[in-house]
Amino acid sequence: MKTATFKIWRGDANGGKFAEYTAEISEGMVVLDAVHQIQAAQANDLACRWNCKAGKCGSCSAEVNGLPRLMCMTRLSDLPLDKP
Repeated sequence: MKTATFKIWRGDANGGKFAEYTAEISEGMVVLDAVHQIQAAQANDLACRWNCKAGKCGSCSAEVNGLPRLMCMTRLSDLPLDKP
């Protein structure tokens, strides 16, 4: 199965840093799916906001590769997966 590396900001009120995670990806996955996979398998203390998973509410807004995106609507197949 294909894998991709994700850099996710981890921090609190005192600061933080990027942490790297590798996740298995499959056709049709969106960024939110990968974050949920990372949350379930590697970082159970990782929090992310989401609600509708249909691109309507905006809860899953995040910076993806330097641009504001909805994680539920950003397909991994549309991103360059050769770099985190």
